[in-house]
Amino acid sequence: MKRTLQLNPANKPSTWTDIKHWREAHKRAPVVTVSGTFDADDQSDKNFIEMIETFTSLTTLDTDERLTWKRADNSYIALSKPELEAVYSELRRERAVRGAILHVKAEQFNAMSPTPTPAQLSDITFWMT
Repeated sequence: MKRTLQLNPANKPSTWTDIKHWREAHKRAPVVTVSGTFDADDQSDKNFIEMIETFTSLTTLDTDERLTWKRADNSYIALSKPELEAVYSELRRERAVRGAILHVKAEQFNAMSPTPTPAQLSDITFWMT
């Protein structure tokens, strides 16, 4: 019986498929804003838009006309409509900046020899440096 050693797949050079996977995953990762960390996936984006558009008719506003919003770390924050709009604006801006960086880095990583490992790619801070 012949025995072979297998490398840990997370520590082998990545493929273009690995790079694209992590690029897309990091594009939707939570975003840190001045009001805390907020989810930034497609569904959260839709939630922000819907809540801003219907804010004045929401029955869940508190007596100070604030909406309680759940952040990515499962904590809550009460936001007025202008505050919610400001958070959403900051979140969109930060996502756009991060997305641009991720696309450039993906191409750079793919051109490296050897390419970064999937373990490295899974760490968003690796991409942002």
